Amino acid sequence: MAVDQDKNQRRKPSRRPFLKRKWPWVLLLLCCVAGGIAWQEAERRTREYRLRAQSYDLERINDLEIPSLILDRNGREIGRIFVQNRSVIPVSQVPRRFIDALRAGEDSRFFSHGGVDLFGTLRALTLTARGSAQGGSTITQQLARNAYELKQEAVRRGEGVISRKLVEMFLAIRIERRYTKEQILEFYLNRIYFGSGFYGIRSASLGYFGKEPADLTLGECASLVTLIKNPTGRSPLNNPTANRQGRDYVLQRMRDEGWISAAELREARAMPLTLDPRPLRRGTSHLYERVSDAIDRLLGEDALASGGYRIHTTILAEAQAAADEALRKSLAAAEAHPEFRRKPAGDPADQAAADRLQGACLMIDHESGDVLAHVGGRDYARVPYDFIELGLRPSGTAFLPFVHAAALESGLTPVTMLDDEPMDNRAVMVGGREGILGEWGMETGTPVYEGRITARHALEQSKIAATVRLSDRIGLQRVVDTARAFGLPLRDAELLPRLVTGFDQISLKDAVRAYAVFPLGGRAAPRDLVYLERIEDASGRVLHRRKRAASPQGKAVVQPATAWQVHSMMAGSLYRGSSKGALDGLVEQPFHGAGKGGSTHDFTDCWFIGYNRRITCGVWTGFLGGGSEPIYPGAFSRDLAMPVWQAAMNAAAPSFGGDPVEMPRDVVEVPVCTVSGGRATDFCQTYAEDPSTGIVRSRPTSLREYFRRGTERFSFCSVHGGIPPDLPPTVANGSMPNLPALDAVPVRPKAPVLIGADPYHSEIAPLAAADDSRPTVMRQRTNVLDSLDLGDVEESLPLPKPQRLVIDDE
Repeated sequence: MAVDQDKNQRRKPSRRPFLKRKWPWVLLLLCCVAGGIAWQEAERRTREYRLRAQSYDLERINDLEIPSLILDRNGREIGRIFVQNRSVIPVSQVPRRFIDALRAGEDSRFFSHGGVDLFGTLRALTLTARGSAQGGSTITQQLARNAYELKQEAVRRGEGVISRKLVEMFLAIRIERRYTKEQILEFYLNRIYFGSGFYGIRSASLGYFGKEPADLTLGECASLVTLIKNPTGRSPLNNPTANRQGRDYVLQRMRDEGWISAAELREARAMPLTLDPRPLRRGTSHLYERVSDAIDRLLGEDALASGGYRIHTTILAEAQAAADEALRKSLAAAEAHPEFRRKPAGDPADQAAADRLQGACLMIDHESGDVLAHVGGRDYARVPYDFIELGLRPSGTAFLPFVHAAALESGLTPVTMLDDEPMDNRAVMVGGREGILGEWGMETGTPVYEGRITARHALEQSKIAATVRLSDRIGLQRVVDTARAFGLPLRDAELLPRLVTGFDQISLKDAVRAYAVFPLGGRAAPRDLVYLERIEDASGRVLHRRKRAASPQGKAVVQPATAWQVHSMMAGSLYRGSSKGALDGLVEQPFHGAGKGGSTHDFTDCWFIGYNRRITCGVWTGFLGGGSEPIYPGAFSRDLAMPVWQAAMNAAAPSFGGDPVEMPRDVVEVPVCTVSGGRATDFCQTYAEDPSTGIVRSRPTSLREYFRRGTERFSFCSVHGGIPPDLPPTVANGSMPNLPALDAVPVRPKAPVLIGADPYHSEIAPLAAADDSRPTVMRQRTNVLDSLDLGDVEESLPLPKPQRLVIDDE
């Protein structure tokens, strides 16, 4: 039975071998089914992210930044602002050692993967899910994240890291299929942020180490690579210890990958971290920096980070361009002068700011405070120093109008008589302690002293000694107080006579505002100058609009009559004084404004500041570092600064040309003699004989001067005698006018008047024969401004030809 049972058991088929043979296939089938279900689920769950990755325009991957446009007051583009400090270079200029350091620190399998490193990504996702932040993005993924601002988009959507990583991965795959590895590297290296405001490999290389990327050492390459993960915390400028630690980690990774030898590792680790910052400049001109600073103050430092803004400024494009071009030409001409001694040494780009001849130009609408032109220096790329904002230099004879304003405020008049005689320099001590005080203000190589002159003549001709004597008369403290009222701080001013010569340093901005007081009738110009009119974002929404003051009138600085008197005196300087010639280059004719040049005693600085009724413009040229070496001997403002002023004023004339400056009601006109300073009479004439014809010609010495009402009562001319026909027997105060002996001018015949012998020599020989039948016209002067430009009109007093005297012998 037992045997039968055993047989039956042997005959019964067994199922276990079948299961042993089939279970791998069953398991495979189950895995396929599960995988298919998982794939379908993954497709369903990632569909949104894949579609989003497809939506990005790969053609814009290298759009590094959308610039913000700077527009002038008429909507014309005058520049662009890029927030990021960046300079783009081809990948061929990046050394291989940097590429290897980058791969070691960020993506060792860059050249083998298709945009996503699955092992690195899975590790990063796992650790992130457990609450431990971990990198893992490939170089291509980082490029995708930065180029399309995936982090910012995830924040806007309220998404987490995993969602963002999925979009990043799918987008990286698209990028790898579209571009080569070299192109991807170039996009990445020119875009990535390296901290301290440096975007891109070249900006970082120059900003930290002062060298081009091709010149970076192995250790410097590793120092830059470690910044990518933590640009702020590992910045060698802020935290050199953390940077060295990160550098050494990157170097070790390079050794682990076999890309450097052990000796190279030891050498690179032993090198100290040596910095030599020579960063690129964000802006392209001084004006753009001022605009950017104004935006930072109004909207914050990151206001323009997204780009695409339209910045409407107060700048007048044509004036800005004209001033910039004229300044460059003027400085180049000065450096070409045979006696210019500060020749550039070596590469001009390496010259210090103090060694280059510099200049600046500022033009403002003095009613509103709008800046129309701002040229802060000669070449922003080489010298970013903005003289308008930061510079202080001696004003030289450009300071003289404020001395005369102080005198007029104290009760003196434009015809106050001054001594124009040599002055011992020990009384002033400008340029030394010995000798005679120079007369450089006349801007001529052969200055002359003229004895007794009026205050008007002293200012028109920039007379130094006469103006110093004027300051002695009113007191230096009054001069300082008046200058400070005009807005000139004179920070270190001592009560020494040299301050009258413009010895103390002032800024161009303060000088322009101070000169604007004259066309403003004695009122101050707005304290804060304005550069921005409004700012619009990319959609046209106004983010800022300039608020205009309800009452733009500034505070009173001097009396309106004083401002007018100084204005008329400076106008005379343009026609017949030290600034003669300024009007020749102006398109606005007649020019109703005024201006004044300024030169220092050592010819290191030149100024020219002038205005019309609407705008004031100032120009400075010189050396930022000063020193005693001149631009060249005899470097006058008429040669260096005046041409720039003319060009800027001409460019602004179509938009800001204006009517004459209005004369105040409390100003009266009185005819005065320019020789004596007294009230003029009909006898105030000068006479001269033409040696070729014997004709005696006269020229009036009178003009109509401006006085503040109440200061116009003074005596008649004491040099030229005679009683005016319309003068009453007594004057208002009951006294007779001063009547010296009458000047008699002999009448000289032009032909013999006697017949026969002349034993008493009654006729003067030789007699000049001339035809005096031609009529001579005498021009009547009306006032100072009308009589400024006499042109070629001949002014003479016709003398009638005497009749022949015939003696009858019978």
